[in-house]
Amino acid sequence: SESLLRHVKTLSSDAFEGRRTGTKGAIKAKKYIINQFHSLKILPLGEKYEQSFYFSKGKKEYEGANILGLIKGTCNPKKYIVISAHYDHEGIKYGEIYNGADDNASGIGALLGFAEYFKKHPPKHSVILAAFDAEELGLQGSKYYMSNSIVSSKNITINLNMDMIS
Repeated sequence: SESLLRHVKTLSSDAFEGRRTGTKGAIKAKKYIINQFHSLKILPLGEKYEQSFYFSKGKKEYEGANILGLIKGTCNPKKYIVISAHYDHEGIKYGEIYNGADDNASGIGALLGFAEYFKKHPPKHSVILAAFDAEELGLQGSKYYMSNSIVSSKNITINLNMDMIS
């Protein structure tokens, strides 16, 4: 519980500027999550942790990045449980930082908590840890992941998505 709260406090601090997709704060959050995966020796899902994507909303172009980690299952490594949460939030509006402690630093804190737990207690099924970007802009990260999945959806048994769980 201490590390979970530490993750929530860190990600929702002013230093992350509300984590709006495409901003310095979102890039900082992405690096933070990747560093946590790396320190826990979580494998990337694919060649690297980042799954970059581009999209338009109105007249604006965005670049987003999902962060995907993998913990191999001990008995059913070809069957997957996806645990997901989004790391973006509203950012800065009218000079005020919308920190997003509940939405969704809390979900990412729990995602990292699951990562810590499963590294100590290996699961029977493989676990994909998915930190989605651009959810506040129309679920762009999760849509991209589903359309460009590295793992066949036939092999995914369930997705546990965590949003605003504090």
